[in-house]
Amino acid sequence: MSRLKPLLKAYSGIFFLPSVRVGIALLLLTAVDPNIGLSGLVGVLSAYLFARFLGFSKTFLSLDYYIYNPLLVGLGIGFLFKLSPLTVALVVVSSILTFLLTLTLSNIFGYYLRLPVLSLPFVIVSTIVYLASYKYSNLFVYYLYPHAGNFISEEIPRWIEGFLRSLGEIIFYPDPLVGLVIFLILLRFSPILAFLSALGYYGGTLFEAILNGDFYTSFSSLSAFNYVLVALSLGGVFLIPHPRSYLLALLGVFVAVPIVQAVEIFFQNYGIPVFALPFNAVVLLFIYALGVVGYRYLTLHYLGTPEKTLDYFIAHQNRFPSIGREIGLPFSGRWTVWQSFDGEWTHKGPWKHALDFVITDEEGKTFKGNGYYLSDYYAYRKPVLSPVSGTVVEVVDGYPDNPPGQADKENNWGNYVLIQDWRGFYVLICHFAQNSIKVKKGDRVEKGTLLGLCGNSGYSPQPHIHMHVQLIPKVGSPTVPFAVESYVNSEGGFFDLAVPKKGEKIEAFYPDKVLYSKFNLLIDEEYKFIFSKNGKEREVTWLPMELFTLPTGTPNYTSDKGEVFFTVTTLKETAKF
Repeated sequence: MSRLKPLLKAYSGIFFLPSVRVGIALLLLTAVDPNIGLSGLVGVLSAYLFARFLGFSKTFLSLDYYIYNPLLVGLGIGFLFKLSPLTVALVVVSSILTFLLTLTLSNIFGYYLRLPVLSLPFVIVSTIVYLASYKYSNLFVYYLYPHAGNFISEEIPRWIEGFLRSLGEIIFYPDPLVGLVIFLILLRFSPILAFLSALGYYGGTLFEAILNGDFYTSFSSLSAFNYVLVALSLGGVFLIPHPRSYLLALLGVFVAVPIVQAVEIFFQNYGIPVFALPFNAVVLLFIYALGVVGYRYLTLHYLGTPEKTLDYFIAHQNRFPSIGREIGLPFSGRWTVWQSFDGEWTHKGPWKHALDFVITDEEGKTFKGNGYYLSDYYAYRKPVLSPVSGTVVEVVDGYPDNPPGQADKENNWGNYVLIQDWRGFYVLICHFAQNSIKVKKGDRVEKGTLLGLCGNSGYSPQPHIHMHVQLIPKVGSPTVPFAVESYVNSEGGFFDLAVPKKGEKIEAFYPDKVLYSKFNLLIDEEYKFIFSKNGKEREVTWLPMELFTLPTGTPNYTSDKGEVFFTVTTLKETAKF
């Protein structure tokens, strides 16, 4: 059974349920029409065997999106052409092309956009095959022959029949009974997905009917399965199940309606179905936009069903309260919080979520002597470090430092560095000393990189570091809540994630170097691990070859055989093997 798991998960992955039992059920369901079922099976087997021939491991191929795209292509060809040796050859070639395209796009999308590939390779290859089929006179068009199906009486209402047909259409079998079985599978394994399938279908078809004035036509549209997939993706898979996510899913369905209509008009000139192009376009756009704004309920780890993902999210929030914008401290050593959130001076209104830091002595003073000169202040020209890893998007370095007790009211931020964090937000660090900034626009910085020296430029009566988080790259934009990670205060308290209070003396807490070296895998360095399972131990040697990003946006290491064997999480958890 272990050898069949990747194949079965390809079937279940179509409905975002990576379950062997669901895979078996869907495999049997496609076999109701042997022509479609066998074509799909040939497609998934061809892609799997080709990948194994290239050297990819079973572990790597257990990521279902690598072979459910070839499966869909096989089902699509089986729906179009009658099975024959020539058809089998076409399925094999198309499935291999789909696998290669999936592998390429998943790495490009994951690395540059942090987006999943979804079923875009299937859409591209199926469109290619359907267009090319105009020249394939030796292939027999299958839909001209009688099909098995229509097991349910035509007496059922069109609005119910249309919903069930749309579910069946996802696996190229638009039959009400097939759709009913799929709905029952969804209901059994994930009531949330079952609910979302209905929400997507009826939300989309009703909106479409209002626009075109014809409810019967809208309920009869075979392209309505796009609405179902959009709702499943945005309501329960790529977003944590939540009322706001359900609303976004419904909005996504509404956005998909004109796209479906436009694609239908364009593709009908070539006799090509819509496929899942509208679904892919809408979901990718929504996920990207939500990632940019740091949407709180964006799924980081999908655990097989929305219910399990929601349970994990709630448990994680209770154990590690966070808002998705956790940053480090912009300094080394012990500093004092001069002004925290809702500060009494400048941290008000749209700019209330900000922190100011100074250095104080045992008496609580920020300077030595009389404090007449900038050099008297402990914080003056001390190193300022990057609190995040990201890209420098703007730098200002030319404003002079104010004399103590004076402030530049026309240039509030003074000299500053604006950094775009890869998680989709921006961090502004202000009041650098004139001409002290060491980075420039476009530089890639890591957490702890030296940015410059603390100064007294801008609206600053004494040398200090100002830090806040915003969602757009315009200096002066409203601030948003954030938390500081891993710091200790002068009383010995450790804070994993918190907002330091005014007057607290804090410093960054650094990881143990020995433990860090053990768990910080390096490329081309050999590691040996002993696994214990059911009382049996086995030694495994891994040689990390590259670091790549999954379509979920999670960075992963691979072995020289293409095994995904180490997942680096972004929420301060234990690494998952």
